[in-house]
Order: sequence, then C-alpha cells, then structure tokens
Amino acid sequence: MKKSDALTGVGLVIGIGLLAWAMSNGSSLLLFWDMPSIAITVGGSFCAILITIDNADLKRMGRILGEAFKSTKSSKSEIINRFSELSKRARREGLLSLEDEISTIEDEFLKKGLQMVVDGIEPETISEILELEISEMENRHKIGADMFQTWGAFAPAFGMIGTLIGLIQMLQNLTDSTTIASGMGKALITTFYGTILANLFCIPIATNLNKKTALEVSTREMMVEGILSIQSGVNPRIVEEKLITYLTPSEKLEFLKSNMESSEGVV
Repeated sequence: MKKSDALTGVGLVIGIGLLAWAMSNGSSLLLFWDMPSIAITVGGSFCAILITIDNADLKRMGRILGEAFKSTKSSKSEIINRFSELSKRARREGLLSLEDEISTIEDEFLKKGLQMVVDGIEPETISEILELEISEMENRHKIGADMFQTWGAFAPAFGMIGTLIGLIQMLQNLTDSTTIASGMGKALITTFYGTILANLFCIPIATNLNKKTALEVSTREMMVEGILSIQSGVNPRIVEEKLITYLTPSEKLEFLKSNMESSEGVV
C-alpha cells in the first residue's frame, strides 16, 4: 500500500493559508466570497472538461486525483538488489530455478517478465511485450494528467468570462457612481478564482502526476533491462552496474553506501 505524499497536501494547505492571510490583511474574507463567481469559474470550467472526456475518464478522475497525494518513493535500490540475487541464482542453477522466486514477487510487471524468461520466450518478444505494456501505461496516465492540465487551461478563461459578465452588468448602472467601484470588484473576483484554481490546484496536480508517471516508466525500463540481462546470462556484477545507471547521483551514493555497510556487516 502506498504511503501518503505529505508535500502535496502541505503545499496545498500552506498555499491556501497564505492566500487567506493576504486576503484578510486589511479587509474581510467575505469580500472575496461570491457564489455566482464560483459557479461560473469552477462549475463552468468543469463542464468544459466533461466535453473533452468520456464516462470512463470521469469515473477515474477521483482515483487519479488521489494518486497525486500518494507517495512514490523510488524502490530502485531494492530492485537492483533483487536482480543481483536473481542473476546469481540463474547463473548458478539455471533460469528454471527462478520459478520459485516468481511466486514471491509482488510487482505484476516484474513477475510477468520473469515468467516469460522461465517459459523460454525469445528476448525480442519479451522486450516487445514489456515495452508495449509500458507505453500503454504511460498513455493511460497521460490521459489522467491531461484532464487536470486542461482544467487548468479552462479555469482562467472562465474566470475572464465571469469578469466580462460582471463588467456588462456594471455598465448598465453607470448612472449610479457609488456602485461602480463595488461592481468592478465583483467583476474581477471570477478572474481571481480562475487564476487560483489553475495555478494552485489543476496545473500543480497535473505536473505531480506527470512526474510520478516518469518515475514509474523509468523503474519499469530498468526492470526490462534486468530481465533481459538475466535471460542473456550476463555476469551479476555487470547486471548490477547496468541497473545502477538508472539511479540519480544521490540514489547512487545511498545505494553504494548501503551495500558497503552490508558487506562490512557480513565480514
């Protein structure tokens, strides 16, 4: 089960808090509350989103949003250690010996790849199947991120629509100069709402989802490299070195330090 991504929630809460503090500094928060403006900005932009998606996407929207609040801490170091063990066993006892290991693997993608190796499927076929699966996963995730990215594009536009509506209504009462200032303020609130919705929620969520997809794609590409290396009978040390290239500089240092400490502990 994935842990929650604290930074996403913290960023959202602090962002809202800072805006609330700024709005209440010298005026009342009620000055920024206008239900028709909220309806136009939030409701209108969401209705525009409904035109761009289908029922299946709409049903997944809540779950996709939830993914932005889940942690995706890289488990690449664990995967490298796992492949190191698997490659050693395969070299020592043969590929068929991996059958017992497969049942203990939780990741379905890795399990599927190793099972194809044990079944004797050609490397080119395994690579093609796994790469296709990665591509399809990336496309599915992109649809989810694009929903929020598109919402982020629509929100300011509907904010501007609300502002235009407010300006038109204000222009009908130009004879009463006392209402012009308040009317202008109300007209601008929808633009304010649209900007906040886009830049504090929609676009950051889309960016968050895209980043997590990129990490998952990289992790699966690393698995493919490990699977094919084991099938080819590559030296376990070479397998490890190849997979280490998928780590960031900080992850490499942490991995090497961890392995060094483990080696010293064994000695």
